[in-house]
Amino acid sequence: MRTSPANSIRVILIAGLMLLGAIETPSAFGNADLLELARNAESDYESGLGQVAGSTDALGDFQRSADGWRVVIEAGGDNAAAWYNLGNAELRAERLGEAIIAYRRSERLAPFDDDVAANLAEARRRVERPIEADATDLTVSNLAGWWKVLDAPTRHLIALSTWCGFWLILLVRRARGRGPRPGEGEATTLAWRSVIVILGITAVLTTGTLVVDRTLAARRSAGVLLNDEVVLRTGNGATFSPAADETLSEGVEFSILERRPGWWRIRLPDGTVGWIADDTGDAV
Repeated sequence: MRTSPANSIRVILIAGLMLLGAIETPSAFGNADLLELARNAESDYESGLGQVAGSTDALGDFQRSADGWRVVIEAGGDNAAAWYNLGNAELRAERLGEAIIAYRRSERLAPFDDDVAANLAEARRRVERPIEADATDLTVSNLAGWWKVLDAPTRHLIALSTWCGFWLILLVRRARGRGPRPGEGEATTLAWRSVIVILGITAVLTTGTLVVDRTLAARRSAGVLLNDEVVLRTGNGATFSPAADETLSEGVEFSILERRPGWWRIRLPDGTVGWIADDTGDAV
């Protein structure tokens, strides 16, 4: 797992983002305060690395580091680097579910980061009883992964530029009249129409992906189990019979289909559907 060197780089990155104004901080925390919180969280992490692996002292240091990174995030440092650092601390603290959640939130903000991808894969590898995804599952959440090859800022830029180009060209063409244009051949007219159509389609599709991303984030339709030995039930109550032969392990990921007081109806990666108590997991 890539941890210590990359983790130190992330602290420097946070400092740079604050200096550039990329991270907004509440009035209660200035940039210097936020940087100090990040340094303290990193110091606890490094202290844990110096302890005997798996010892009480090491786990305590990593838990304090994780708590520190949560404070950084809540104080305004909500960015891929902070979530990545939180994931590292949670994984070392042996809180697998929390680590996967943190890595997934980091991945959402930095989809091309190799360190995030590697550590998320390592965390998933540690799930005691992983559930393999059904290759035929084409839910909206899974389809959303197809356009995540382009991060959100890039898609925002594409959407803005294509909409501007679409309307600018369309208005200029309309201003010159609807009929045949002097000196313009049929091939040229067809080319301009093709450009307008391509720009319009690109603008609509790109905007659509951003709307879907925002909707999924608002619904928080994905989740991760934080407890071990979770029983998947056929109904929203402890008296309902189990919906699966085996209990579910910490770190198992799922889609949230329905929410009722105290319970979630979920779908597992293999397509199995059932209910779990909502305090056994957290939404991503």
